[in-house]
Amino acid sequence: MSSENMRKNLENKNVNIKYLANVAGVSPSTVSRALRGDSSANKNTSERILKIAKELNYYPNLLAKGLRDKKSNTIGIILNDLKNPYYYETLKVIEDKLNSIDYTMILSDSNFDLDLERKNIITMLSKGVDGIIISPVNIESDNIKLIRDKNLKAVFIDFAPEYENLNYVHVSHENAAFMATQYLIKKGHKDIFLLNGPLQLSVSKDFYKGYTHALKDGGISINKSLIKYCNLSLEDGYELTKEMYKLKISNQIDFTAIITLSDMLAIGVYEASKELCFNIPEDLSVVGCDNIFVSAYLYPPLTTVHLPKIRIGEISIKILIDQIENKDTEFHKIILDVRLVERNSVKDIST
Repeated sequence: MSSENMRKNLENKNVNIKYLANVAGVSPSTVSRALRGDSSANKNTSERILKIAKELNYYPNLLAKGLRDKKSNTIGIILNDLKNPYYYETLKVIEDKLNSIDYTMILSDSNFDLDLERKNIITMLSKGVDGIIISPVNIESDNIKLIRDKNLKAVFIDFAPEYENLNYVHVSHENAAFMATQYLIKKGHKDIFLLNGPLQLSVSKDFYKGYTHALKDGGISINKSLIKYCNLSLEDGYELTKEMYKLKISNQIDFTAIITLSDMLAIGVYEASKELCFNIPEDLSVVGCDNIFVSAYLYPPLTTVHLPKIRIGEISIKILIDQIENKDTEFHKIILDVRLVERNSVKDIST
């Protein structure tokens, strides 16, 4: 049948699998296999069917299929801060995998707000997602209990909730802070300023533990005035660093190095240093955490703790899809290694 005749027929017909089968001269089951990309279907036949479907502007009714299969082929992603480039690599891996298996995703930002996070979870449930990947605001919140009580398949990233029978893929921010602080101590630094995330965040608490552990191991007293908490943004890092510099200039406090919970905070430190004419690393050594793409292109390039963002995405989406498709019923608790990336933002004052 010519394309023109097919278009004419469309004026009086609803295009469905049966109609496509009639046009292509094959069975409806053959059309179904071609449309879902079944590897058992004949390649040439499938290509012909897909060409006809495209000419007729036909797309499978995924909603109806989802209702039959009790699946939506959709997953939810709930993250804490979509403005932070830290999540880009993780999201890209997840998106690529979903595209390859004809899944889609719904993405939302909790902005470190427990109420907003709960609203996002309820939205995901109402849309019938098959599962979620979530970076929780707090590991002890009722929001985690909501996910568990609703039997929603989920993988937690960034850090682990304090509940049994949950999947998580994360890194130890305690180890990351310990590694960064220990590195500074070996370079001769004793007055180390900790620029941490919001106090209520579990990740901030873990980062604090690693920092204080390294100080104690190095025989260095903990100076509470060198520990500050703020939002994980360039702007907050910039403002808080300016405040600390002013105290340093007036001899109210002293520090030779700074460790930050995120590279975005470290970028704020760079901006404040530049504005107040402090040179990195001559006047201040800086160690970040994340190893986002831009950190290697700062001046000087930022020494930071690398978090395996791509691996987090690969492992978390595999766990979730395997459980959605009933290929895996085990709960997985995976902690990935971190490593220090040494660049040029730290001065050795040990000699």
